[in-house]
Amino acid sequence: MRKPAKGGAVSSLRLSRRGRKDLLLAFLLLLPTIYILLKTFVSPIIESLVWSFYKYNLMDGSDVIWVGFRNYKQIFGLNEFWVSMENTAYFTVFTVGAELVFGFFSALLLNQMFGGRLFFRGIIIIPWAMLTLVNGLMWNWIYQPGYGGLTVILHKLGMLSANSNPIWLTNSFKIMTFASIADIWKMTPYMTLLLLAGLQSLPSSLYEAAVMDGAGFWKKIWHITLPQLKPAIIVAVVLRIIGAFRVYDILTVFSGDPTTSVSFLTYNYAFRYFYLGKASAMAWISTLFILALILVYIRMLKRNSELE
Repeated sequence: MRKPAKGGAVSSLRLSRRGRKDLLLAFLLLLPTIYILLKTFVSPIIESLVWSFYKYNLMDGSDVIWVGFRNYKQIFGLNEFWVSMENTAYFTVFTVGAELVFGFFSALLLNQMFGGRLFFRGIIIIPWAMLTLVNGLMWNWIYQPGYGGLTVILHKLGMLSANSNPIWLTNSFKIMTFASIADIWKMTPYMTLLLLAGLQSLPSSLYEAAVMDGAGFWKKIWHITLPQLKPAIIVAVVLRIIGAFRVYDILTVFSGDPTTSVSFLTYNYAFRYFYLGKASAMAWISTLFILALILVYIRMLKRNSELE
């Protein structure tokens, strides 16, 4: 009885040594990737957090000085920061709300059985797959006065007189509105796909029972689809809010005004004026907002799972 026990102990010891060697080899193979990730992602995040507490201006040649929370206080006192926050909030609410509505009904339509369903599911991805900068340039051409697509179409439909040549992008409000329309056109397919995945997981027995009870289209939407789709809606909305709050590239096409978004203003402070301390503080304010949103999202999901 002792010999098998001894052999089993030796075999276990050999396996543990081999496991340690495999673990060491795996770590060595992953080490270059870990190093690149640390240098590319983790290190800049830590450096920006440190810089946010310093007076760090590359252009004036001054020394790097510890200022504590003074950068944060100055940012909260900047009028252009609050203007950019207002524009960002308007852009986020407008785009995410419209994308949710259009995406929901598009998902309902694509979830039905009809000829060519796979074809339409495929082509709906095209706007989303388009580069954001290309999308912005395309819509900027559409909004051009005179030869722009929007003006030409309205002239053809008789909604504008022959002598009328409106300038669509005349002020910051119109710029934000028309830029939002361009973003809605691009990101609605993304919302559609997320909600479509949620719809396909819903059991058909619920709808069959509702039909037997005499429920109509809107009652089925209100009492079955929306409650059952709530987790998917929360995920889609939170992801789009985070994306819309960080908007930058599409607004650079429509306007050179950095106050159109917080990200644009942060970029301006960092890479135009080289106020790295203030820019880092501004970036961390945006990050804290997004982290707070993620915490709310986790809490909502937890509450929804508890109700189930």
